[in-house]
Amino acid sequence: MQSSHHEPGTLTPQQSWGAIHETMEEARSSMYVAGTSTILLLWGFIVSLGFASQYATETLAPEFASTNPWFAGPLWGVLAIAGMLGSAIIGHRAGREKAVGDVARNAGIKVFLFWLSVAAAALLVPAAAGMWNEDSGANIPHVAIGIVALGYILFGIMSRPVIAAVGVGIAAAFYVPGYLAGDAALAVSAVAMLAIAVLGAVWIRRSGIL
Repeated sequence: MQSSHHEPGTLTPQQSWGAIHETMEEARSSMYVAGTSTILLLWGFIVSLGFASQYATETLAPEFASTNPWFAGPLWGVLAIAGMLGSAIIGHRAGREKAVGDVARNAGIKVFLFWLSVAAAALLVPAAAGMWNEDSGANIPHVAIGIVALGYILFGIMSRPVIAAVGVGIAAAFYVPGYLAGDAALAVSAVAMLAIAVLGAVWIRRSGIL
């Protein structure tokens, strides 16, 4: 006659299935965040370069900046395109290391479309609000960075809390210097953004996310 009690250390069928399901869910989730730390470093460098370039132009060539206030548009446009392409390549390669075939491809497409939507919103929302003009153009970064930070927070809520925390750090690195650093705000934000990207990437890697 079989005993109705399970031996110590053994799993019930329900517990076994739960463990398998948890492992499968963890593997699926890991594909969506594959390459996150490297992508964060890429964008940290890109954003820092953009702010540093703006600050250098406004400081070293004030006449050019005042007569050509639109120069920041093409600058950020080129950097954004480079960042999107780089993110897609990094995410695709990192995802292939986690899995192959339709599963990895679908995960990569979803993540790419999510961040493409965030980037599009960062451009379209200021345009819809009528900010692409000489009077309101200076406020565009305040809206765009806020949308990007929100993207990190939402992505982190859906995947890993540490990514959401990085989003909060990105917002702080931009908005706090804007209110406290005066004319040097862009330079301070450039350094702060790069620091947040590096620290965030280290934190993400230590959390087991690549």
